[in-house]
Amino acid sequence: METKSSVTFTWENKAFDGVIEQEYENSFLVQVANPSKEMIEKYNGRMIVSKKICKKNAS
Repeated sequence: METKSSVTFTWENKAFDGVIEQEYENSFLVQVANPSKEMIEKYNGRMIVSKKICKKNAS
């Protein structure tokens, strides 16, 4: 997957959508499109997410 790709991932048993901002060796920095209140407070709406749990959305 490339930066600016739209992805879906699961965190705490809930599905979230986001856009990849940066790629690392085993993870992505994702700007979450629909962040939970906790994500906003703790992570400012951006999270490091394992590549294993990210699924690319259809364009």
